[in-house]
Amino acid sequence: MSNVNNINESALPFTVTSAKASQKKGAPSFENVLNSAIDNGQDSKMAGKTAQGLNEILSPAPGVMQPSDIISDKTDNLLSLLESYSSKLENPDFSLRSIEPVLEEIKRNAGNLLEETNRLTEADSALREIATQTAVTAQTEYFKFQRGDYLS
Repeated sequence: MSNVNNINESALPFTVTSAKASQKKGAPSFENVLNSAIDNGQDSKMAGKTAQGLNEILSPAPGVMQPSDIISDKTDNLLSLLESYSSKLENPDFSLRSIEPVLEEIKRNAGNLLEETNRLTEADSALREIATQTAVTAQTEYFKFQRGDYLS
């Protein structure tokens, strides 16, 4: 314990000088030096210049998807899900219980696709036919699965 007390009692070897003492020796104050630097910097940099305004910043136009693009993407997604479902049905390592969540997603996507086909115009009649056939095939597979057609 005596060592700890000795540390506290030791005097600091550093001395602190006051700001008033440094000013008496002829050194300029910080405030004077700062103001002088600011005045000199602004005068030389701003002489003869005018401020420029910002120009308009153009942003890229957002990519607007047409209904035919949306339906094409949804049809492609549904076909991919059906392909995955088909490969799982053929694989004996997958049980019907493990396949059911994929089939629920297929049913949900097929319903959404059928709703989206109503947005197509007559110019997209071929796409409407493909999307409708894909959705009906997906819903048929769902009903077959629920009916138990794939039980052995």
